[in-house]
Amino acid sequence: MPRLEKKIYRVSSITQSSDLPHLSLEKEPHRARSDIEDYEGLFIDYGWRETSYPYTQQNAYAEEKKQEITVAVLENEYLYAEFLPEYGGRLWKLFDKKKQKDVVYTNDVIRFRNLSIRNAWFSGGVEWNCGVIGHSPFTCSQMYCAFVTGKNGEDVLRFYEFERVRGIYYQIDFWLEQNKLLTAVRIENPNTQVVPMYWWSNMATPEYKKGRVVVSASSAYNNLDGMGIKKSQIPFDNEIDVSYPENIPNTIDYFYDIPADEEKFIANVDQDGFGLLQFSTSNLKGRKLFSWGHRKGSHHWQNMLTDRAGDYVEIQAGLGKTQYECIPMPPKCVWTFSECYTLADIPREMVSGSYNELVNAVKDQISSLGGCQGLDCRLASISKEINSQKGKVILKGSGFGYLNGLLGAKIPQQLAFCDNSDVAEWIRLRSGDETACPKTFAYGERMEQLLLSQFHSTNWNVTYQLALIAYDRRDFKLAQNHCSRSLLLESNAYNNHLYAHILYQLGDPECVYFAKKSLRHNRESYCLAESIFSLLIKADACADLIQEYESLYDPLKKIPRLMMYLSYAYFKCGDAEKAEKILYYEGGLNLLDAREGDRFLDNLYRGIRKELYGEDPAEVVVPEQFDFIVADFFAEKKPE
Repeated sequence: MPRLEKKIYRVSSITQSSDLPHLSLEKEPHRARSDIEDYEGLFIDYGWRETSYPYTQQNAYAEEKKQEITVAVLENEYLYAEFLPEYGGRLWKLFDKKKQKDVVYTNDVIRFRNLSIRNAWFSGGVEWNCGVIGHSPFTCSQMYCAFVTGKNGEDVLRFYEFERVRGIYYQIDFWLEQNKLLTAVRIENPNTQVVPMYWWSNMATPEYKKGRVVVSASSAYNNLDGMGIKKSQIPFDNEIDVSYPENIPNTIDYFYDIPADEEKFIANVDQDGFGLLQFSTSNLKGRKLFSWGHRKGSHHWQNMLTDRAGDYVEIQAGLGKTQYECIPMPPKCVWTFSECYTLADIPREMVSGSYNELVNAVKDQISSLGGCQGLDCRLASISKEINSQKGKVILKGSGFGYLNGLLGAKIPQQLAFCDNSDVAEWIRLRSGDETACPKTFAYGERMEQLLLSQFHSTNWNVTYQLALIAYDRRDFKLAQNHCSRSLLLESNAYNNHLYAHILYQLGDPECVYFAKKSLRHNRESYCLAESIFSLLIKADACADLIQEYESLYDPLKKIPRLMMYLSYAYFKCGDAEKAEKILYYEGGLNLLDAREGDRFLDNLYRGIRKELYGEDPAEVVVPEQFDFIVADFFAEKKPE
């Protein structure tokens, strides 16, 4: 059977759990830039989410330290597989005992950085992303974990959850067959409407010297750091053989356009032919290579994400062809697919040879392991004999699957959900307790109807929650009406924070007044200060930001992100010298939560150099500690 163990790892810690909703400050809905006129069947922008709402941000964390965590283990005479139930069920280690080789990249730290829709994310292993674009909402949260016995006696490890945005249930079942780790994913849409669906298995693998990534495709979609969706040839893109990840100059995603009749697989092998081989049923049709590239900013990111484990690339597998899209999932249906993870073992001489011959060598190994078609043929029996079996719950996840059942939803018979503290106030509200004050956020028709049934109560939280739902739908006028009622019932940090955002979206300068009022209700919350400072910058109220910073709780004043906002405020107010001094405080700000692709700090530093020293922003050399830029936007100037 699977087993739980305790292990000591170096792990980042969430220092303050946010109790605020994540609210968009974008005035217009997201639109992807594209250089391709024919989307070729891609559902570009379908299902895109601007924020993590109703999930809160995990944006306050400290550097890693040694601590005990729970791991789940599957093991036989061929493989050792280790999973992290507290971190989205991630496959953390896969070790081939016969060949004595690691199959995936296992980091030496679990180090949070700002790379997911909820902010906190870490590199390494294989991550399971379901529901929304931008990594799983459960990446740094505990999922349900169950031990299951298959109908044929298989020892199965199961992770599962209720995903609130899509209103779907999903489960991932794992078991070993000799030298193969097999997965069976089941996604159920119980709703009466089509929902946007998203799945990507993100596999971290070492960036091998002279190693190659292998997939059966001759072209790929890419989007060089947000510059627009393009299509390029594979393996040569701009005369660079990008099947060798060490050749790739800039951070980039390659989404391979795999023909429908080709086998669905991807491999990353070292120069000796060993590495990770993943193949699947045909309905998991997407494959991707992600590389950080090899610019100064690229190396900075690699170093930020690990201690001494070395550089990595990601190879991925998804339901769609790209990650610019979700795909429509019909109502009242179930999707299942299966994957195989194993050690790639390709003849050494094939690795440096013809790309097509290397593809064929990988296909030969897949065939020897039963093949993609073999998985397709087994899928129906896997669904019946493994996916449909009940298990014993070992660890609990969120309470929202349980609440959804209380509100009338049908729960898959093989999954058990439990009451939890995150839904306790919602259960009180459902029972008619008008004093209930949920600190988690409403989403979906059933929760909205529960709130509407309490609309005339004197509970400020009811209309506050309804305002949040309207805001998320970008119905800012309705949000204003609901939030105004909430403020009349009780004025607090939460509804003033929301009202400030609503007024900003409506173009009302009074948003600054309510932003400051919100902060004055609570000067000790980093999450509130960060959100309000972001709004003040957007509202061009930098003098107000400087004023509010001075009245913050003293420990917050030393947090690098808030200091960066302060530096920006002084710069915009005409004091570039003060702005520079803040950036270099105690040797320079160490920004743990810099966002991939965010040019805020880069632009600030270049602007300061121009103002104080007359330097051309395009020629400024940004110090590595401030350099998170991973593609050359300055016209491919001189190489570094």
